[in-house]
Amino acid sequence: MESESLVISDYGIFIGKKSERVVLKKKKEVIKEVPFFKLKEILITTSGVSISSDVIRECAKAGVQIDFVSYAGKHLAKLSAAGMSGTVKTRREQLFAYEDERGVKLAIAFVKGKIENQLVLLKYLAKYRKRNNKKLYEFIYNQLDEINKIKRGMNEIKGSNIDDIRQKLLSIEGRAAKKYWRVIKRVLPEEVEFPGRKTQGADDVVNSLLNYGYGILYSRVSTSVLRAGLDQYGGFLHADRPGKPSLVLDLIEEFRQTVVDRTVIGTLNQGMKFKLSQGYIEDKSRRKFADKVLERLQSKEYHDGKKYRLEVILQRQARRIATYLREGKEYIPFVSGW
Repeated sequence: MESESLVISDYGIFIGKKSERVVLKKKKEVIKEVPFFKLKEILITTSGVSISSDVIRECAKAGVQIDFVSYAGKHLAKLSAAGMSGTVKTRREQLFAYEDERGVKLAIAFVKGKIENQLVLLKYLAKYRKRNNKKLYEFIYNQLDEINKIKRGMNEIKGSNIDDIRQKLLSIEGRAAKKYWRVIKRVLPEEVEFPGRKTQGADDVVNSLLNYGYGILYSRVSTSVLRAGLDQYGGFLHADRPGKPSLVLDLIEEFRQTVVDRTVIGTLNQGMKFKLSQGYIEDKSRRKFADKVLERLQSKEYHDGKKYRLEVILQRQARRIATYLREGKEYIPFVSGW
């Protein structure tokens, strides 16, 4: 049975409950109804939305997450059931791991996963240009070679805890990303402006879509981390900072390219148009793009020799982190196929 993600991107929506259904209304007119048993999540990406306490209670009982994401893609809040947590042992081991080699191995795995998925996406992009754009094909493979050289630097990283190696890892990650985004700029349609990657203050369509897509992905990663019984704030690659969910930022690294970057590049190259309004993606475009990202999460990839939906792989990876911390079973980052 297919479950449904409710994305609320229109100003003025009221989310209420009627019998066993979630009911969306705008100006007192019913615009959508979804039975609770079919509901997977509620993602609110706009202001001016009202939600009844009955809906929140029912979602808590059914284990349905409610997430709030800003216009710019920043994850603002999550409403989840109070009892949704794992074993205490997992969290204790997670905190202990910061001081030993488990944290080092996890941080290296996250960066390896990210770079491997960048390479996979670049190979995928090169494949479709081999015949009709030989110059661009060669440029992509030149950058692939450069990234592979940078990646090999990780073999020399040694340390007894994450503080010993974090800067070296971040340096490798940053240099690889610079090459990666150079290619992305070249494969986008000529009429699409892309000044380079901007995480904050973006006022172009590409960066706005990327940031918004990462916000949606972030909400899923956050849910997976919680369901695995992990602490969102106990990360390894990303340093501790008040209010910064470092582990979510760690795990999201190996999924950005497969879920969001590929969706942005694909939709723009298919000629899909997105409008900006006052520096943000306007409501209709936001809804359209959110649907594409959620569709991508439903698509299947090989993992451990079988095909799984990407959203399932994400949950499996979070549980693998927990298993590694508790039992020492090696954590292998997810790498997409191409």
